[in-house]
Amino acid sequence: MKYLFQKWLFLLVVLAFLITFAVSWHLHSYLAELSAVDMLESTLTGVCRKISVTEHNLKAVTHISDAAALAKTHAFALLVASDPSILNNDGKLDTLRKKLDVDELHVSDDKGILIASRANEAASGVKSYRNYNMASTAQSAAFMPAITDPSFELVQDPQINGAKGIYFQYAGVARIDKPGIVQIGYRPERIIEAQHLADIKQIEKETRIGTNGSLRITESTGLPAGYKKVFRTSSSLLLCIVYDKYLLTAELPQEEMYVSRDSILKVLIIGNLILFGVIFLLVSRLLQKVVINGIYSVNDSLNEITGGNLEKKVTVSTTTEFCTLSNGINATVSALKKAIEDEAKRLDDELETGRMIQTSVLPVDFKDNERYVLHAGMFTAREVGGDFYDFFALDEDNLAILIADVSGKGITAALYMMTAKTLLKELIQKYPPAEAFDLANQELCKNNKAHMFLTAFAGVINLKTGIMTCVNAGHNPPVLKHADGTAEYLRIKHSLVLSASRKARYTAVDLQLKKNDQIILYTDGVTEAMNCSKQLFGEERFLKTLSGSIVTPMETVHLIRAEVSEFAGSTPQNDDITLLVMEYK
Repeated sequence: MKYLFQKWLFLLVVLAFLITFAVSWHLHSYLAELSAVDMLESTLTGVCRKISVTEHNLKAVTHISDAAALAKTHAFALLVASDPSILNNDGKLDTLRKKLDVDELHVSDDKGILIASRANEAASGVKSYRNYNMASTAQSAAFMPAITDPSFELVQDPQINGAKGIYFQYAGVARIDKPGIVQIGYRPERIIEAQHLADIKQIEKETRIGTNGSLRITESTGLPAGYKKVFRTSSSLLLCIVYDKYLLTAELPQEEMYVSRDSILKVLIIGNLILFGVIFLLVSRLLQKVVINGIYSVNDSLNEITGGNLEKKVTVSTTTEFCTLSNGINATVSALKKAIEDEAKRLDDELETGRMIQTSVLPVDFKDNERYVLHAGMFTAREVGGDFYDFFALDEDNLAILIADVSGKGITAALYMMTAKTLLKELIQKYPPAEAFDLANQELCKNNKAHMFLTAFAGVINLKTGIMTCVNAGHNPPVLKHADGTAEYLRIKHSLVLSASRKARYTAVDLQLKKNDQIILYTDGVTEAMNCSKQLFGEERFLKTLSGSIVTPMETVHLIRAEVSEFAGSTPQNDDITLLVMEYK
């Protein structure tokens, strides 16, 4: 009976192992694919938003530029009508051209012949186009209707001009005092730069999908709006969607898609082999000394214990061996309970220590100043992270503000936070922000055995001029809230996070603050706060919270905290929330 039982037990153990492995393989493969599709869909949603924003911005820049060009042209036409003598005074025309901030000024007679013309030689290659016939080329002939139509006005798209073959942009209107054309010209660098920034291929290059994934943006080739389809190849997973006139295709290699599945299954195989082997040997040994009912009784008790009921006691006492086994199991469970309780207390003590370290080094004196008003706050999660903020005067006219978020949790993150905060403050007091970040990054990369890093944003505000010199190391974009209550994100191009690579370099950007503008710095505990429906608070909701109301920095901090708490509801806070608000007076 012993050997028969062992044979069937062995077969059942092998069968259980194979079934567990097969079910786990298919389940984790399915979950990995679902997660990959969600990630690709989220990425493409962000790409669609970028496309929409860049195209809208390009249209807005073009419209503003065209409107400004027409305004300058009409102003020039009014000056010519009020004082025609300036057409014969090249010095006045040059002065007027510089005042209007354009490269060329032209006025024609009723036949389209330029009777007055001044040009910036550095930009146009000549000083004047006098006597040029506007009807001689297609580019300039587009303004000929102005001779007969007093209401005519036109801003051409940037193109090669007919006179010199230079890439230029022109705006023209009809003369007021007599038939003729009044025209200005200028080099279209700003429009060209906006078109470059709005280039779809630029978005395609900047978008990252995993480590080796890719994004392709092509014409939709007649596919219906809302088209979305998942394709699977032997080497990758692809998601295609149609947005506007574009077909967006995101690709993720299979080795990246299944990396978590493979890791879990390796651990599962080893664990199952050990577990099933122990069960087989233990049951075979016990079978020699006790009856099957005793084994069943012990197994029933063990199943209840492994199910989580640590109050369960094993009471099998049919033999001395079973008494010993029962007492041993009960003692083990008691020790496990105590170990769990001790570990929970140790973790609580560690978290409290980390919280004390973190909060003890943060400034809390927010005295009002006639040149600025400042308030800040940090609201820690149960598992304390490494957020911090700081503000300090560099001299009488310069104030530095700083916010950062350290990777990791607990005491390690808190200690790393203290090191990083002290280092950054010391360097910012001695060097410009970008150079300070360069030096801090080099120092933090040394002996970084814990492989920690931090995102950081620093700004130095000249309290006389309102110019803020700032640098962003992978941190959330600050929010600029204007005096009228409107708010916008400062999409400052950010560099790599600190302590990630010695090769990282940091660049500063200057921003102009106006009276009563508020700069709002925050960590991702705000935008990544989650409610019970697994929804994120998000950047859009955050900006909506800040817009409209005109409140003090202290009220702004309390408003943000209240809105995030109301949004999260009963969902525990999973990350520190750190805020710093400075109002420039």
